[in-house]
Amino acid sequence: MNYVIRCLASTLRLLRRLRTRSCLLFALPLLAASAHTLGEVDSGAEPGLLGSAMLALNYADGRAEVIVPQLHSKVDIHITGPIARVRLAQTFSNPSDAWAEAVYTFPLPPDSAVDHLQMQIGERVIEGEIQECEAAQQIYQQARQAGQHAALVEQHRPNIFSTHVANVPPGEELTVVLEYQQQVIRRGTRYSLHYPMSMTPRYTAKHPLDKRDMAISDGPATLMPMAQDAANNNATEIWIDLQAGFELDDVESRYHPVSKIRVDDSHWQLRLDPQTHAANADFVVEWQGRELAVPQVHAFTQRFGGQEYALLQVMPPQIELEQYRQARDIVYVIDTSGSMGGESLRQARRALLWAIARLDENDRFNIIEFNSESWSLFDAEREASAKNIASARHFVENLEARGGTEMGRALDLALCGPCVDNNSDGRLRQVLFLTDGAISNEAQLFATIKSRLGNSRLFTIGIGSAPNHYFMRKAAKMGRGTFVHIGKINEVEEKITQFFERIDVPVMSDIKLQLRGENIDISPALITDLYAGEPLIVAIKADNLAEHITLRGRRQGQVWQQRVPLSMAPEQGGIHVAWARKKIESLLDERLILRDEKGRQTLRNEVIDIALRHHLVTPFTSLVAVDKTPVRPETEGLHSQAIKANAPKGRQFSLARTATGVYDFISAGFVVLLLALGLLWLSRHYSRNSQLELC
Repeated sequence: MNYVIRCLASTLRLLRRLRTRSCLLFALPLLAASAHTLGEVDSGAEPGLLGSAMLALNYADGRAEVIVPQLHSKVDIHITGPIARVRLAQTFSNPSDAWAEAVYTFPLPPDSAVDHLQMQIGERVIEGEIQECEAAQQIYQQARQAGQHAALVEQHRPNIFSTHVANVPPGEELTVVLEYQQQVIRRGTRYSLHYPMSMTPRYTAKHPLDKRDMAISDGPATLMPMAQDAANNNATEIWIDLQAGFELDDVESRYHPVSKIRVDDSHWQLRLDPQTHAANADFVVEWQGRELAVPQVHAFTQRFGGQEYALLQVMPPQIELEQYRQARDIVYVIDTSGSMGGESLRQARRALLWAIARLDENDRFNIIEFNSESWSLFDAEREASAKNIASARHFVENLEARGGTEMGRALDLALCGPCVDNNSDGRLRQVLFLTDGAISNEAQLFATIKSRLGNSRLFTIGIGSAPNHYFMRKAAKMGRGTFVHIGKINEVEEKITQFFERIDVPVMSDIKLQLRGENIDISPALITDLYAGEPLIVAIKADNLAEHITLRGRRQGQVWQQRVPLSMAPEQGGIHVAWARKKIESLLDERLILRDEKGRQTLRNEVIDIALRHHLVTPFTSLVAVDKTPVRPETEGLHSQAIKANAPKGRQFSLARTATGVYDFISAGFVVLLLALGLLWLSRHYSRNSQLELC
């Protein structure tokens, strides 16, 4: 409304001076500007979290915005067995003649454990230290005001971080180096690792249940502009050194052209040239392992800080699952919000049609569509008859992207079916969620999953070039299911087929660890089922570990166990970080759904204690680096500016797919246009009457 009033006031002031049909020349550009705004802003998208890595240089004197190019991003990834160590160096420049404060936001994998910060400005190298968030911010602000070089790294979500760098000299370059650790993903005999280079805008729900649920803080307050052209605004070079620990036939980059060198049978090196791509899609590298006849368990150990750590990786066998397949009640949930427009919705429709085609006569199914609202194809799950499947196909083929991403109601519909608390007939109840996960109220949705899951299993299918991996993986984990990412349309059939082969029946269930030791901590505490093609990873901490661990579970209806020796397990760096990351994740999950403030504070303190001991960035701890020598003269101030960020590949912006809030801009444009036409008529009438009076 304020926008409309301002437009009307401006129009009236101008028409008082003009009183001619030139008012149309004013009104029409306003309408065009409103439409142009619709092409850039997804109402409901979370401020400050758009696109790939972005930099803002903050100017205090209100001067005009100046574009600051990102010169280069270099990523070095070293993979040893199940663990990857990543070094990310991003170099920016300050082309202005004023001292600047740099602020940039960037995505990282949701399981990344950030533990090292280094700032390089000229020949100066400043190392970061881990502190509680409040203390780190205070240290940074004091250094900023004192004219000292300083850097602050904060976590806004498990997959979204930001860095502030104070007192960047005029005409100088700055390089911020971050290091983190993550685990390699395995599905079937395929191993993979992904590095995100873009972020899909997040939709903020209209009616969050409780602000306390938003344990993950909002991002920076400034809405960052998105680059809509194909220009390579954030050139990224990636080097990978892969030592798998077993013989490899080949290594593949899923979505980017790379050069490859085979060092030996188990050692490969890859390079992604920044000139061959735009940094607007996740980089994914995959390699092939070997098939297993029975479950296998690999163990790695490390001693750190006077305590012992172990990492267990349980590999599922390759088996024919058809003989164990059960009848299912399956609910497909598909996201048709504005962020799914273009290639994403085409992928989702194709995946859903392929999934429906796999139903057999023993299955029952339903489809739920959601955007700003939610509705289902049937009132309850229906048998997979030819008639019902034909209705479903027609429903799916006519889906269109529009509106916001109100996911909560869709989860309510999917998880609260009539059989959610009754599985006496032995049927599996599965919910498949197809979405890009472009929401900001993850905490609220996790609480819904926790309270409404019942005996269902929730599986998530990430759609698009840069889905919200954090939400998709966490939702599947809390839903006792699994997750798959479909990055391009020609891999839909392959990935959906493999996905269903995995989820038809668990390979092992009721898994437990039996071990002796002092002050033992196992993370995660609740061990999930083991699905075909997807390993189970468990981290252990103790004062003194026993010489062996016994793994027990049920396989094909029978009790299965294996004794795993720890005394012979190879030692490897980073095992303590893997445990700390999993433990912190479990504590934050528990805190998400806890309402007792005293209990929430206790869990917060526990997270901080672990993070400080293992030097990790969390929602409550940050990395801060300060050069003690003042470099900016007291007489000169700090200033501000921003660069555009790359839009995710395949994402489209159009009027039909924009969330409901943007229609205020349309209304304003039309009101201005109608007012201008009315005033033009009055102007003509006034002019004609004046001429008659003069005669």
